[in-house]
Amino acid sequence: MSITPIDPVYEPCSLWPVDPACLTDDWNGLSPEIQARSLALASATLRRLSGYRVTNCPVSVRPCKPSCAAACGPYYSALYTGPGWQPHIGVEGLWVNTCSHLSDCSCGPLCEIILPGPVGEIVEVDIGGTLLTDYAVQGNRLVYTGSGDCPFPTCQDLAAAPGEPNTFTVTYINGYPPDALASYAVGILAMEFAKACTGGKCKLPNGTTSVVRQGVSIEIAAGSFPGGNTGIREVDAWIALWRPEGSPRWAPRVWSPDGGAPRIQR
Repeated sequence: MSITPIDPVYEPCSLWPVDPACLTDDWNGLSPEIQARSLALASATLRRLSGYRVTNCPVSVRPCKPSCAAACGPYYSALYTGPGWQPHIGVEGLWVNTCSHLSDCSCGPLCEIILPGPVGEIVEVDIGGTLLTDYAVQGNRLVYTGSGDCPFPTCQDLAAAPGEPNTFTVTYINGYPPDALASYAVGILAMEFAKACTGGKCKLPNGTTSVVRQGVSIEIAAGSFPGGNTGIREVDAWIALWRPEGSPRWAPRVWSPDGGAPRIQR
């Protein structure tokens, strides 16, 4: 039986930038395939262990209101260009849920959309094939900063491909891009994956559950990275920056069946 070798192809966003200072001379002697595979494994591992807060893979969002004909939509809407049903503190100092409450104060509605956060970097804003450049990011809100009417459409044709007429697509990094410390950590971890791929001695946990040696019993939790750490000091120090001790591995989210959400293409 013959086996056809697989030519590994990794998406550019799946490979994090690497600090050359953390690569040893052994790295240069590896084949490009092993280098790419090791770096892809290290990048994917740190992306997961950071709770997917650090990433460089963009997503495309198709914002649309749940109902185009509704005069007052639900509180959470992916697209917000005017007043709707909004919980707020009224002039009496009480929480109320009314429509068009923005007329109660001097702050008018902004031309903006709410993106699933965090918003690390906007790649492009495409409105019917035209790229928009007049915008700013405020938290997880994309705000139009140009003059004239708001260009964000209230409705769009979700059956049409992005870039076609009557479409609205926002492509952005749904996380925080890897910084210099991330480049250092991913390089150290990639070196260990490279050693494992070539049969060398590495620092990665092997998933052994119990070892008895010279009367001493050692137990290691099963799994690739028990407790969400790698056992490598420099790498775990970086993980602790993004997932402090005691914090959830994934950020909590609030979801309601009454709230609309944009379609996300990954």
